[in-house]
Amino acid sequence: RSGNSRQRHRRDSGGSYGRRSRRNRSLTATKDSLLKEASSAKNVDNTVKSNVMNGNNDNSIANTSTIVNDNNGLQRTKYIIEEQAHQLSKVFYLENLPFLIVAGLFLFYILSDTLSNIAFYRFMWLSSLLTPPGAILRWKLSKLNGTIFQHSRKWKWVPYGTLMANVLGSLVSISCVATYQHVVVNGSGSYSKDGWLAVFLKATQVGFAGSLSTVSTFVKEIVDISKKYPSHAKSCYYGIGTIVCCCLLGLSIYSPIVRSSAGTV
Repeated sequence: RSGNSRQRHRRDSGGSYGRRSRRNRSLTATKDSLLKEASSAKNVDNTVKSNVMNGNNDNSIANTSTIVNDNNGLQRTKYIIEEQAHQLSKVFYLENLPFLIVAGLFLFYILSDTLSNIAFYRFMWLSSLLTPPGAILRWKLSKLNGTIFQHSRKWKWVPYGTLMANVLGSLVSISCVATYQHVVVNGSGSYSKDGWLAVFLKATQVGFAGSLSTVSTFVKEIVDISKKYPSHAKSCYYGIGTIVCCCLLGLSIYSPIVRSSAGTV
């Protein structure tokens, strides 16, 4: 009995060991199969990326990936275009906002002058109308700086464009003042202070002459000349010379016109 029991025990142990061994082999095979599938999927992915990068359109997977990438590229391009359009619209409004404001005020003053016939509104829209020509002439004259007497060491440092702009602006302004004094104030009374001639003279003085002359550039040029020639008094010559020239020429225009009118100055 004992011998039969030992044989039966060996047989049962061998059977259970065999079953465990077969189960382990099955799990190993399943694991190997999963690893192969994962490796195959990784290879496919690498192949797709390689085909896309190499431009191989023969592979259907690469074609699919290319289509997906194209769609992403289109979405990205669409987003960039929308952003650029938004930026352009913002720049357009920012650049044209001053013009729109000025145009709106200009139309408002014309409409108010037409409806109410008030001299202030007429003066405002006439000044706005005469300002651009003065500013353009000022800009054109500024291009003469450094071009006149440029071969002369003695006089090439003078900014003649700014000098002419300030002198012309002063002459136009004093001419308007003298004409207003002669015609409107000392005249026979045929021209009122709120009439078209009086308003036009004031608008020319403020709009055209005001935009033609410049104080900021004049002061900046004095500072620049003093820095460029620290051991010379050229900046003083330029500043004092401009003021004296404008005063003398203005007085030579103003005095004869006013004295020729009825009454004294």
